[in-house]
Amino acid sequence: MPKLTAHKMTIVFLFILVLAMIPSIYSLFPPGFFESDDGEWMVIRFSAFYQALLDGQFPVRFLGRLNYGYGYPVANFLYPGFMYLATPFQILGLGFVNSVKLMLIASMLGGGLFTYLWLSKLFDRVSSLIGAIAYTYTPYHLFDLYKRGSVGEILSLSVLPFILWQLERRSIFFTSVGIFFLILAHNTLAILFLLFVISYMSLNIYVSKKKKSLIFDYLVSLLLGIGMASFFWIPAILELRFTVFSSTKVSQWQNYFADINLIGLSTFVIFVTILILIFSKKIRVKEHRLTLLLLFIGLLSVFLSSPSSSIVWKALPVSFVQFPFRFLSLIVPSSAFLAACAVSVSHGKSKTVLIGILITSIFLSSIGFLTQVLRTDKTDPFYSTNEATTTVADEYMPPWVEEKPVSRFGSKIELGSEEEIISLVYNSKRIYFETSNQTEAIARINTIYYPGWEAKINRVKTDIRFDNPKGVMEISLPEGKSSVELNFKETPVRLLSDLISASAFFVLIILSRKKWKL
Repeated sequence: MPKLTAHKMTIVFLFILVLAMIPSIYSLFPPGFFESDDGEWMVIRFSAFYQALLDGQFPVRFLGRLNYGYGYPVANFLYPGFMYLATPFQILGLGFVNSVKLMLIASMLGGGLFTYLWLSKLFDRVSSLIGAIAYTYTPYHLFDLYKRGSVGEILSLSVLPFILWQLERRSIFFTSVGIFFLILAHNTLAILFLLFVISYMSLNIYVSKKKKSLIFDYLVSLLLGIGMASFFWIPAILELRFTVFSSTKVSQWQNYFADINLIGLSTFVIFVTILILIFSKKIRVKEHRLTLLLLFIGLLSVFLSSPSSSIVWKALPVSFVQFPFRFLSLIVPSSAFLAACAVSVSHGKSKTVLIGILITSIFLSSIGFLTQVLRTDKTDPFYSTNEATTTVADEYMPPWVEEKPVSRFGSKIELGSEEEIISLVYNSKRIYFETSNQTEAIARINTIYYPGWEAKINRVKTDIRFDNPKGVMEISLPEGKSSVELNFKETPVRLLSDLISASAFFVLIILSRKKWKL
């Protein structure tokens, strides 16, 4: 009976939390999308991703519709997680806009719910509730949603507390699954949050009496999670040399430091409260090591996101991190934990007063981000026919493309004036056509070459040339009739990566069947 009561209380608190989170997602419910830095690009990219998936690409790497129909390998490099997860919504007929919006809604709600479940393993229900509300309404979290429209970062911020919850549950299976989704969710935040998770793991190991068992569990979880995501991250790293990424300046990092509003009044209130509780010895160093760790991470993230860290930024891999304010993503879990900790060590009237102060500061910090959402009235066809590259500076363009497309091609296949092209069919994975040539000829296929494309003439493999200013594929055709087929396939590196992913999935399933703790 007590267990049933505890279960009911958990449901009640989760229901209260969902009600408290509704204002954070309210602006996502009206029809249409909203104006943001990246949000509409993500809808366009998802529509091209879904089209490539229907073409038979799996994993999806080359988006044939983008770059004015010449193709662009962006899905090989940038966080495909939200697009795989949004695909079932699109299959159900919800549309590209609504599918992406549902991903944002699910991520916001999931982030808060998982944060509550994580914190409830460490604190009482009321403290966990306040921490989850702080997580949801941290200014950077809302800025990421409504100003930046960063679907990948919002997804990452929902996966992180799920992983922390599973670490407290000692679940190898779900920790591995969480790490897998984290890596697919967003490139930069995957690295930042994995460092966060490893720090969290390290402290747990340090204070544990069963260090060897914990080390083993954590290593297995990390290796399986990272292994399952190999199909994405290994090619993304090894194939960067096939792009202009390293030589492209995506942003001026000096222009993207965080201001006080973005850091948030609530963040300062939480940090000051924790420092007061430490100096008053209500929070003791030996008993609250995790509190000190997250306070340090939070303060460090504020420093790295502020102009005072300019000298440090000159040594950072700015082309990868891009924006100093991105470090504020670490504020989100840190402030949530610290808020819960502060409430948990307070009692009586002081606890009630503290909750009131925290809720008020959270409201004041978030109201500006919730009330300035602008909407657009573009419908699905606008996004599903848009052919932009969806990246800031076309940084994943192959270096052999000297003249970037500025308009769609006239014909997918270009031959001499007297040659005839029949039976032309093409998509992002396969291009097929037949010709009848009076002499030898060069066929130009208006798709940029990227490793993985293979060509056959009359079922015999032939070389592909791409040493032309546009970097598109060219093949030599013999005299007479020819059937030409080009297919986009997995390279040996990608095949090895796929094999590692499949093996890691298989191992995880085997371990779970052997009744490892879920």
